[in-house]
Amino acid sequence: MKTRIIAFLGALMLGGCLSINSDIEVADGKTIDGGLNTINGSVRIGNRSVVEGSVKTVNGSVTAGNASKIAGSIETVNGKIALERDVQAESARTVNGSIAIGEGARLADGAETVNGQIVVAADARVEDTVSSVNGQIRIQGGTVGALKNSEGGIVVEQDSRVLGELRIVRARDSRRDKPLMVEIHAGAEVIGPLIFERDVRLRIHETATVGEIQGAEPEYFDD
Repeated sequence: MKTRIIAFLGALMLGGCLSINSDIEVADGKTIDGGLNTINGSVRIGNRSVVEGSVKTVNGSVTAGNASKIAGSIETVNGKIALERDVQAESARTVNGSIAIGEGARLADGAETVNGQIVVAADARVEDTVSSVNGQIRIQGGTVGALKNSEGGIVVEQDSRVLGELRIVRARDSRRDKPLMVEIHAGAEVIGPLIFERDVRLRIHETATVGEIQGAEPEYFDD
C-alpha cells in the first residue's frame, strides 16, 4: 500500500495544474484544458463541465456535478468521491473514502476503494470491476463488470446486473468468526460465477439469475 501511495504522489507532482493546501472549484459549463491536481484540498467540478485530463488529490474529496465529463481518472488518497447524475469518467479510485456513482453515470474502467463503501445507482454503468476491501458494495439498479470484496459484504439490489464474476476474497487478517453477508435481490443478474474464499451468508431471491456458485450454500427467499 505504501508503494502505491508513493507512486500516486509522484504522478500527482508530474501532472498538469498543481495546487497545494487549497481547494479547486470549476464553474458550471467550463472546460479545463488538462488535468486538475491538488494536495490537501478538495475538488468540485460544476454541472456540464469538461476536464480534459485526470483529477487527483491527496487529502480531500472530489465531486463531479451533473453531466460533467472527465477524460481521465478520478483519484484521491484520503477522501470521498461523488459522481452525480450522468457523469462520465475513466475510473474512480480512493484509499480511505467512499465512492458514490450517481444515476446514469458512466465509468469506462473500474471503481476501487480500500476503506469505504461503494454505491452504484440506477442506470449507472461501470465497465470493469467494482472493488472494496473494508466497505460494503451496493448496486442499486446499475450495471457493473464485476464485483470484488473482502470484509464489507455485497448487496445486488433489484434489477441490477453484474456482467462478470462476484468474488469474496479472504484477506490475511480476515475476521473469520462472522460470515459475510451477500444478497442478490429480485430480478438481479450475475452472469459470471459467484466465488467465495471465506465464510459468507449468501441470500438469493428466487427471481434472480446467477452463475455457478463456488464455496457457499445459498439461501433462497421470495419476499
